Amino acid sequence: MPTAETTSPAVPQSLDSGPGEVDVVVIGAGHNGLVAGCYLAREGLQVLVVEADDKIGGMTSTNPTLAEAPQHRFNEGAIQLTGIFRLSQIAEELNLPAFGLCEVPVEPAHLQLAPDGSSLGIWKDRERTARELERFSSKDARAWREISDTLDSIMPPILTYMRSHPTRALSYELIKNLAGSARRPGKLAAVLHFMTASHAEILDELFETELPKGALAAMAAFQRMEADMTAAVALIYLGVIQRVSNAMPVGGTGELPSALARCLESHGGRIRTSARVEEIVVRGSRVSGVRLRGGELIGARQGVMTTCNAKHALLDLLPEGALPDHLLTRARDIPLTKTQATSLKINLALKGRLSMPIVSELRDDDLDPAAALVAWHTLAEQSQAWDAVCRGEWPDPVPVSCCISPTHVDPTMAPDGQDTFWLWSGVIPVHPKVAWEQVRDEIGERVLRDCARYYEGIDSLEIAREVLGGPDLEKRFNAPWGNVYHVDPIPSRFGPMKPALGLGGYRTPVDGLYLSGASTHPTGGVCALPGKLAAQTLLRDRVSRSSRLRARLIPSGARRSS
Repeated sequence: MPTAETTSPAVPQSLDSGPGEVDVVVIGAGHNGLVAGCYLAREGLQVLVVEADDKIGGMTSTNPTLAEAPQHRFNEGAIQLTGIFRLSQIAEELNLPAFGLCEVPVEPAHLQLAPDGSSLGIWKDRERTARELERFSSKDARAWREISDTLDSIMPPILTYMRSHPTRALSYELIKNLAGSARRPGKLAAVLHFMTASHAEILDELFETELPKGALAAMAAFQRMEADMTAAVALIYLGVIQRVSNAMPVGGTGELPSALARCLESHGGRIRTSARVEEIVVRGSRVSGVRLRGGELIGARQGVMTTCNAKHALLDLLPEGALPDHLLTRARDIPLTKTQATSLKINLALKGRLSMPIVSELRDDDLDPAAALVAWHTLAEQSQAWDAVCRGEWPDPVPVSCCISPTHVDPTMAPDGQDTFWLWSGVIPVHPKVAWEQVRDEIGERVLRDCARYYEGIDSLEIAREVLGGPDLEKRFNAPWGNVYHVDPIPSRFGPMKPALGLGGYRTPVDGLYLSGASTHPTGGVCALPGKLAAQTLLRDRVSRSSRLRARLIPSGARRSS
């Protein structure tokens, strides 16, 4: 794999020597770390972002990962910018288009397939989705409209809260949106049911046909389908994509960290790669900097912000005794494997173009199915797979969460006339009875054979493939157990409970240490709000600290006379 300097020469990747001391050290050059760095540097702080890898981007990297296909570039983790990112105003506030970020909106958000090739598109325009559903069931079309109407009543305060500090969210906007929701009391019972029911219960209750069930099961499947309170995540995701479409950056998701790096540099910030942090240094009761592998010390006058996995930061990087005992216990219990699942990722380099004729022929529009995020497993298959995962067994079939040919949206990611193929599943066991290394080839072959039912050419055009499971993702992204969400996305780990009670407000009890990244509010994925909100927290603390210092230094009589 080429180095970052050869793939993105205009992006600042490394420094020959450490600066000795800066205002803030940010650990991790994924998109959240870079977002935080940009907001801090924009306010005049001297910021250094340190990254263990030899390139920036983390789970938003785009690189040629297959030696046999050096011109085929793959999104190594995330595939799209989420609607939450696009609602956050971060791209506008940091002027990222001026630094090279170009977004291509993707519609539909999801395409669910039936065995005969018929399909249901989940569109931003809920009426368009309902009209497609009419072909299969008028009852299901009515149910879709009712769900959308209910989501309309609750999404404004939910989105406002997601964009706010989790423990200081009260604002005029939130009060206004809550008041708007309260004006629709008839929706209260449905909302309570959505928030407490299981995924399987809601979908079986609302729909009689399989396409809407399968779509909503695949789009936000994070734990066992029969677990209580699992429906809410899928429905909130639906509420987001019905407000703003997801998008793909031209050049791959790696263009987001590249644009952020240019933005950071323009404000005087710096990035240092191949700089693994081995210890967060605490002197007295305050964080004073970091120690890199090899022993180099970098001081941090204002603080250290971590965007790596919070459990790793709190238990491995902090010295013993830095956390109070009760928070140390809570940190140890931050859930990484309680869902019993980890992720499967498959990359394919192809010497020609994929097509999906069986799907295209049954649609009445000009949609290119290969350019959409596609899945096809039913609710029953999803549910059975989760049951197998919880027993430590390899599901058969492995349900595909989503797959896409990114080159059908952005041809720059492969040579002319050739494709890449990206597939993700979040439903394989994290503690399997048969080890991943023993089944890797079998699982990869089985999943791609399943894909060949719909994708013409996937079994004949292959140049090379990469099949990655939890252990591979752990090694590549420094993500314990291959948990790409950093914290299990279960109902008890949202808002101020993420990653744990007492640690959910970005500021930690260790003076000068801040948590950010996917471990923190509001969510993982390409969201970027954890980076922005954590930076705002540090900046508020800086102002407060400065005010207290001035109050101590200025005599009380002088304060009164002024």
